[in-house]
Amino acid sequence: MTDPQLPIKPHKGLQLALRVMFVTGLLALAYVILQTFSVPKNNLERFAEGSLRKLVVMDNPPSQPRRKFKGPDGVDLDLSAFRGKTILLNVWATWCPPCVAEIPSLDQLQNEHGGEKFEVVAISQDMQAVDVESFLKSKNIHHLQFYHDNTLGLASDVGVAGLPISIFYGKDGREIARIPGEVNWQSAEAGALLREILGR
Repeated sequence: MTDPQLPIKPHKGLQLALRVMFVTGLLALAYVILQTFSVPKNNLERFAEGSLRKLVVMDNPPSQPRRKFKGPDGVDLDLSAFRGKTILLNVWATWCPPCVAEIPSLDQLQNEHGGEKFEVVAISQDMQAVDVESFLKSKNIHHLQFYHDNTLGLASDVGVAGLPISIFYGKDGREIARIPGEVNWQSAEAGALLREILGR
């Protein structure tokens, strides 16, 4: 009578190698699944939707501009004056239609969230300060401070060719994220982004 066939038993060394490969495969699969379904806390690009669809988080953002501009009292200052608080820099001009449309939303944002920890710093790129002051009064802008750069160079300093541009800077002056173009700062996605940034 012929003996029934028995399964071939792999060598002990081969068994160990197969087990290691199996465990390694499981770990690799688990890593892929975690990367697919989890979002890193600092990945702000997940907010890039709706009016924030152009949001960009740069790997190597340019340094914060050191260009001087005029403050509400006419005295020269630069962005280092705001160190210690998170700021939203908005570079705009009265001759820019998207900028004009966005300013009331920025004014409301400053009214709702401005304070010791956060400030909207909207700096106009108009030649004449009087044009900006007249515009702000005509639009009933009461919460934004009047900042003016008549060198028209701030947009170039932050590396953009068009207006408006909004850039978040952290307490240390480092860029967090930027959004070119008009933004609805009262939208759900803008509120979520602001909460994320201020919660850091």
